[in-house]
Amino acid sequence: MHNVIGHDWAVQWLRQTLVSNQVRHAYCILGPANVGKMTLALGFARALLCTADDPLARPCEACAACRKTAGGFHPDLRLIAPAAEASVLSVELIRDSVVREAALSPLAGQRKVFIIENMHLATPAAANALLKTLEEPPATVVIILLTERREALLPTILSRCQVISLRPLAHEQIEQDLRARFDLAPAQASLFARLSSGRLGYARQLAIDRTAWEQRGQQLDDLAGLLTASRVERLAYAANLAAHADQVDAVLRTWQSWWRDVWLCQHGADAQVINVDRIALLAEQARRVPLAQTRACLQRVVSTAQLLEGNVNVRLALDVLLLRLPRFSTH
Repeated sequence: MHNVIGHDWAVQWLRQTLVSNQVRHAYCILGPANVGKMTLALGFARALLCTADDPLARPCEACAACRKTAGGFHPDLRLIAPAAEASVLSVELIRDSVVREAALSPLAGQRKVFIIENMHLATPAAANALLKTLEEPPATVVIILLTERREALLPTILSRCQVISLRPLAHEQIEQDLRARFDLAPAQASLFARLSSGRLGYARQLAIDRTAWEQRGQQLDDLAGLLTASRVERLAYAANLAAHADQVDAVLRTWQSWWRDVWLCQHGADAQVINVDRIALLAEQARRVPLAQTRACLQRVVSTAQLLEGNVNVRLALDVLLLRLPRFSTH
């Protein structure tokens, strides 16, 4: 678990379970997207499969098991996630990749480790199929669930897991990692750290992926344009965004950061804003939008994101949100 940045308490606790030989059969790692859930899960999986004699040295990075997990071809480590074109974890995937394989003996070591990504996307049938394995787990199996939404998991599943809740990292931790890893200028590293809202994975993505940076800029440009757009133009934008449902969460997250920053500027807390590269526009909107309306915009974006986590009509939710945005005169 040497490559896990931050989350020291979780790393230390998991390492202690190895040392004391008190490894649980199931874990659930909770936290926002890109906060480090998969990194922690993979680090723990590598430690579980490592064959070094000293538990404190695991993963040792030198044994055959460590080399296999690092290369992604250890036969006793399985990563399960929805297919790229799918929006759910299906019962067929859980049965074929977890339930049936968990009943088989490990191929190379003493344990089999299953990491299930986006468990909140499991269908009811898939969740119930997994529950049966969690109720009577084979002694050689460790299952690690990753999720952004605790409330989306069955209480009976959570009750059979050791829950580990990861919190966003400090701005300074992320900035330090970016400067060391990518040799970024201090100002750029600070900006990416702020934009990440404590999610190291997203900060790194901004640093290495020009597309992610451009998408964030486009999302803010779109919002600025919508504030002067007509009702017809806003509805057309909502229709287009709803047709690309996989982008909605990222757009709303960016818009939430924007209205939060406007609200902070209105309260004289400019030093706390996230979108520091657009401070002039933030200051302008802070002057033009009434304080109560800023607060209402922020609450509406947050509530829309929460609604979209449930079974609601995406187009209708976006229509309502966009029609209630402030409107600036173009004159």
